[in-house]
Amino acid sequence: MKVQWQVIVGIIIAILIVIFGTTNMGTIDVQLMFWTVKWPLIIVILGSVVAGMLMVFCFNYYRTRKRKKSTKATAK
Repeated sequence: MKVQWQVIVGIIIAILIVIFGTTNMGTIDVQLMFWTVKWPLIIVILGSVVAGMLMVFCFNYYRTRKRKKSTKATAK
């Protein structure tokens, strides 16, 4: 049941991100160290979302491995 709620909330958040991104179609200047590039705002928004998702995934992966290692150590 918990997984179903996570999927539903994930779909709602994805829809909101798509709506927010499509309403912001202008271009912006993005500074990358020494360069300045013009990118559409939707690319910056989606890139930020993907970067956040990767950070959450890595954190959860690390936490899960740590928990499994702890469980193995206590089982011995």
